[in-house]
Amino acid sequence: SFADSSLLSERKRRDREERLNIVLWRKPLVTLQYFFLETLINLKEWTIKLWHRRSILVSFLLTLAVLTATYYIEGTHQQYVRYMEKKFFWCAYWVGLGILSSVGLGTGLHTFLLYLGPHIASVTLAAYECNSVNFPEPPYPDQIICPDEETTEGSISLWAIISKVRLEACMWGAGTAIGELPPYFMARAARLSGAEPDDEEYQEFEEMLEHAETAQ
Repeated sequence: SFADSSLLSERKRRDREERLNIVLWRKPLVTLQYFFLETLINLKEWTIKLWHRRSILVSFLLTLAVLTATYYIEGTHQQYVRYMEKKFFWCAYWVGLGILSSVGLGTGLHTFLLYLGPHIASVTLAAYECNSVNFPEPPYPDQIICPDEETTEGSISLWAIISKVRLEACMWGAGTAIGELPPYFMARAARLSGAEPDDEEYQEFEEMLEHAETAQ
């Protein structure tokens, strides 16, 4: 049993060293070969999954065709189409900022402090100055102009301000959650594959456990 354990550890060590050497600048042909093979395997798996769910795929394509036709055909419905288009891009903007806040792009960029926080602050200040949150569109949110309606002094409430910025805040929060998905799926794939992570700290921790005199 001890010999089998030693052989297994030695094999894992050799496999880890081989994986570390398979990089584009050292072994470009082998790396590209594995990349294309993995791409083909993934395409095959996705094709099989789509074939098993072909009814859902056909329904999705039909829905997409109907929406495309609705978008390009002229009519009285175009005002609603333009409204939905504006809302969609506005939500996508805040979702994208939320994803950037989670990913960080290696800079620690936190888009709440740069975008969402100042947006909420500007809406709050304008709400108390105008004593209303019914800012006309356009130009809100690019420019906040007080509405012409008569309002009583002190009628603005905190709940009204929260309701005014809830869409932006929820979309930004959804973006931060989406940004956490890629590392989750990478860690899940590594766990399911059974391979140990190629990490120096993990290797040092494993060696420490092997040579530890007491249970930890």
